[in-house]
Amino acid sequence: MVKIDQTAQVHTPAGAPALRNIRFSNKRLDPVGIEVLTLSELCRRVPSPMLQGPQRVEFFMLMVVTRGLGAHHVDFDRMDLTRGRAVFVRPGQVQEWALSEACDAYLVLIEPAALQTRRGLYASAAMGLLRLEEWPTSFDLDVTDLSTCEQLATLLRRELAPAQVPPVSAALARELLLCALLAVSRAALRSGEGCAASNPLAQRFTAELERRVMLRPGVEELAQSLGVSASTLNRACQARFGNSAKVMIDRRVALEAQRLLVHTEAASVAIGEQLGFSEPTNFLKFFRRRVGTTPEAFRRGLRPARGA
Repeated sequence: MVKIDQTAQVHTPAGAPALRNIRFSNKRLDPVGIEVLTLSELCRRVPSPMLQGPQRVEFFMLMVVTRGLGAHHVDFDRMDLTRGRAVFVRPGQVQEWALSEACDAYLVLIEPAALQTRRGLYASAAMGLLRLEEWPTSFDLDVTDLSTCEQLATLLRRELAPAQVPPVSAALARELLLCALLAVSRAALRSGEGCAASNPLAQRFTAELERRVMLRPGVEELAQSLGVSASTLNRACQARFGNSAKVMIDRRVALEAQRLLVHTEAASVAIGEQLGFSEPTNFLKFFRRRVGTTPEAFRRGLRPARGA
């Protein structure tokens, strides 16, 4: 199913809880890179302590609620769960479970490589229609889309059920996954929370920034790695996000700082160092400018709300 690495992203005091990395790890399904289970099955399979506290996921997770009420937290936002609600968690995001026996859902876990190995014109066109980068974290499916998703999830589970998944079933599972994601994409893209039309350079910028966020790269540095000028990169970001590349970099670095402040016990000085700030005062000024408060005040203010 998944493997939990008890590794912190920053140095923490002895005995302090670390921000755990959760990666896709299932010897039987690793060659396919897809797993489908229900929330109730997850609770039965995984010891309760392993589902408590913040987790940084290293795969895509699509949760589609099939019954009951509950909640899920993704990067400081609480998602209220009800039948038909979908939650889409991307690699690198931090989630926290707020489990309820009254709530159940389908969980589709997707190793990123499973979405990157498709070949051919049909696959390329279909993947382009998904526009995953535009999906909001939470959105609602209508009755038709929910029914379609449930049926496809059932078919996916059947193809992935054998102790050794045969090649034909693995190939069919990948096609069924694409069908399920396309069905869900209609709701995601019409939810009104997604972004504007796609922009290939902006997408590459987002991926590269995600990969190098801990190095706090500059605009020139990212532009060079993407093979464009800084002005071209800024135009692409302005068109796609409505902000310059510098603003987008600062926002992403600030989010990483917020994650580490709330989800680890590391001192703010250590977090600033980890994010490439040479002086604590520089990190303090940056955080205050981007978030509107000091790192320690942010930590104190958010921690009581985590259990809400």
